[in-house]
Amino acid sequence: MHISEGILTGPSFWATTVAGAAVMAWGVRDMKRFVKELPEQKPLLGMAGAFIFLVSLIPIPAYMGTCSHPCGTPLAGILLGPGIGAALSGLSLLLQALLFAHGGFATLGANILSLGIGGAAGGWLFFRLGRKMGLPLLAAAGLGGLMGDILTYLISGSLLGGHLAFFAPQPQYSFAGYLAVIMAAYLPVQLPIALGEMAVTGIAVRSIGRQRPEVLEELRVLSRATLAMVLVLGVTACLLSLPPETQALSAAPAAAEGNPTGGKPGVYTGMDEKVNEAMAESAGAKPHDPYINLEDKGDVWNAMLLAGGGLAGFII
Repeated sequence: MHISEGILTGPSFWATTVAGAAVMAWGVRDMKRFVKELPEQKPLLGMAGAFIFLVSLIPIPAYMGTCSHPCGTPLAGILLGPGIGAALSGLSLLLQALLFAHGGFATLGANILSLGIGGAAGGWLFFRLGRKMGLPLLAAAGLGGLMGDILTYLISGSLLGGHLAFFAPQPQYSFAGYLAVIMAAYLPVQLPIALGEMAVTGIAVRSIGRQRPEVLEELRVLSRATLAMVLVLGVTACLLSLPPETQALSAAPAAAEGNPTGGKPGVYTGMDEKVNEAMAESAGAKPHDPYINLEDKGDVWNAMLLAGGGLAGFII
């Protein structure tokens, strides 16, 4: 999910930064309108921001000594709308880059596109599609949670693969090859987490619908144009996720197997490092050391920062 500092340069940096800024402007506009129309729901913004910040930092151990994490943005997108969910994603990513060296400042735009558009907007769109198809609240929200998680990694993989294929000094594969390798590496780790996010999102939205139905009554009815867009996005996502170059899978970098980073046994390395950074280095796009890295201060310090960040997000 987090593309590390220094990987995206040149046209990729400028394009993703401009696009990310546009997404943030859209989200801030929606947020102002939300606060103006529903001032009594302002605490929900703080809770959603804190939820995204905390959930997208939780490391869940996986096989082969790796770990990954859920997104949290599909739930925010479903409850607050895609624009607000994307803006809250951007704010969370900025804090994570500043305090925990997750992602980076130069890759902030790309990470906003993956977590905000893929997670928040994608989750919202598929939730709407589910409701339009007559699915109950639990199933529709679960569909949004599942697809929002998957789309987050699909967009992130597409942005990373596109940069490495077209702008890296020593590209190893074509764009399709990179995308196939990235998805093949992430799928075994991320799919169980996506299923968990599907369950949590569905249960959360159904519970809110039972206890605070007025919150869900503010959601607008899905138009036919939006439904058509959802269907196009869904078909496109399925087509892009197919491995068009099967030879690339067998030639996947060591990032997807064993312990390629040379980490210590028993230490869970993030998939962002094990896949994204390893592939970038093999293509000559060496990641930059974090400008601010407070993780070196130890687990106690990090736990305090995480708790403080969540509290600050709720207050804000």
